[in-house]
Amino acid sequence: MVKISVVVPVYNVEVYLEKCLDSLLAQTLDDIEILCINDGSTDNSLEILQKYAQKDERIKIFDKENEGQGVGRNIGIKNATGEFIAFVDPDDWVELDMYEKMYTQAKNLDSQVVFCDYKKVQEWDGKVTTPHIFRKAVSLTKSKPIKVPVGQNIKKPVLYNSFLVAPSYVWNGIYDASLVKENAIRFADFRCYEDVMFLVRTIVLAQNISYINVPLYNYRIRKTSTLRSNEERYIDLINITKAVKDYLLKQGLMDDFESNFEYFCVSNIYRVYATMTIEDYKRNLLELCEEVLDEHLLAELQKKILCSIKVWKNLLLHHQNFKQQLENDFYLRKYLNR
Repeated sequence: MVKISVVVPVYNVEVYLEKCLDSLLAQTLDDIEILCINDGSTDNSLEILQKYAQKDERIKIFDKENEGQGVGRNIGIKNATGEFIAFVDPDDWVELDMYEKMYTQAKNLDSQVVFCDYKKVQEWDGKVTTPHIFRKAVSLTKSKPIKVPVGQNIKKPVLYNSFLVAPSYVWNGIYDASLVKENAIRFADFRCYEDVMFLVRTIVLAQNISYINVPLYNYRIRKTSTLRSNEERYIDLINITKAVKDYLLKQGLMDDFESNFEYFCVSNIYRVYATMTIEDYKRNLLELCEEVLDEHLLAELQKKILCSIKVWKNLLLHHQNFKQQLENDFYLRKYLNR
């Protein structure tokens, strides 16, 4: 059994793929396998994978039709033979000692899950920021400062007050393969937000989770990422919101998550709504919200949208483009004069 199985879903990333693979093959922890799921790429991604697989037997290729990275990651989980499972997006790269540090901490602390910080790297200007996942969670919830323990297992309340608020990603963690497989934890078959339920279930079911406050993963922000290019992602957002709600209620954990589920719902739905340009999509999104959210959450969403509308109105009303938006947007017309 290898120590870590790294799952890499690949789709049309020929420009970035070699940098990603090079960072994995050069890991100081060499007892890993790299499961590359080619998701029906139409560029040279598959050829690059085949070239690398010929040079290093740790790379295993699974070729399939295009179904989305959630399906691809599930194929990786099914075929993983490692003690732990990790996930890397093919346009990102990792620090060379990432998996050695994370595996060592997992073994020393008997952690079933280990998270680390990461760097956000903007493709267009090279700007680098480090969010510090737990620190950001505390500031966004406006709660009392929480001292997140480093080098020891984290208590569940800290996690419950963090992961739905801080950016929730799977690639800055390693996960005990037995935990994942025995509980049938999988990714949703969505194009967007497919990793949310994987994280929810993992955090709820894991007994010991620890954190390394060092940025070991490099997250490349591209102008043409999935979330930025797919305006119809609101369907996936509503479905995953309902799935999270149902799961937390079933597990009796909704009280533990308190305002964090509210933040997850309101902020994500508002962010999607604010970027939409097609009126039918906006209308459908708000109608679906009425089916999923309770009255309190609907009121909070309305409050957030209205607050932004008033700011836009005061600052931008003299711009012709905004005047046109006011005339066309049914939601703006409905609520601006309330």
